[in-house]
Amino acid sequence: MLFLFAVLGCLVASSVRDVTAGRAFTERDLTRHIFADYEKVVRPVSHPENTITVAASISPISIRELDPKSQVLVMDTFMKMKWNDDFLKWDPTEFNNISVLQLPNSLVWKPDLSVYTATPDDALFPTSNTNVLVYSDGTVLWVPFYTIKSRCPLLKRQEKNYFECVIKIGSWTYSGKLLNPQLYTPEVDISDFDDSNPDWKLVSVKSDRQSKFYPCCPGEDYPVLHFNVTLKRRWPSMSIHNEI
Repeated sequence: MLFLFAVLGCLVASSVRDVTAGRAFTERDLTRHIFADYEKVVRPVSHPENTITVAASISPISIRELDPKSQVLVMDTFMKMKWNDDFLKWDPTEFNNISVLQLPNSLVWKPDLSVYTATPDDALFPTSNTNVLVYSDGTVLWVPFYTIKSRCPLLKRQEKNYFECVIKIGSWTYSGKLLNPQLYTPEVDISDFDDSNPDWKLVSVKSDRQSKFYPCCPGEDYPVLHFNVTLKRRWPSMSIHNEI
């Protein structure tokens, strides 16, 4: 009798395994799998000495405000960021050929890229609720809407009726050995820009990358992405320097 019960138990267990193996995995199953032991508050690297490279850029949408007296530019943008997460990888063939997930950005680790020239403090980081795209190879793509409020100290070489603002973006806490920001593309995408500001016209946005070194941390560079925004006054007036 005990032998019969044992045989029946094995048959039931085998049947359960067959049903599980035969069913189609869903996005819910995949999400549970990759987040089972995930920690979003630390860099997602398989080895502590590995560097995370973050491709980043901004795409201007509109000039909301520019006051030469306050020397602050308020500009709506999309900020594009892409990096690789060692712990968000899977084999699509094991999960019904699912190759990408659309998830709340609050679930994953994100680079602490910030606007060094931001004012006030609440303009340092993007706070958008937009989803991230997570691909099976670990690539994470996040494109949040970001209203940048940047200090723009007036340059001595500023030409009449032109205003130049350099927006500086980099990691708030990581050196280049741990988080390495790179330009997403050599050229800044302005294809979505709405040139409707009544006072200022966007002339150009140029980008470059530089390394910054601080006395506190010899041998460690802190890469900075520069976005040089040049605006032209629509209506000629006196020199900007005379307005301040």
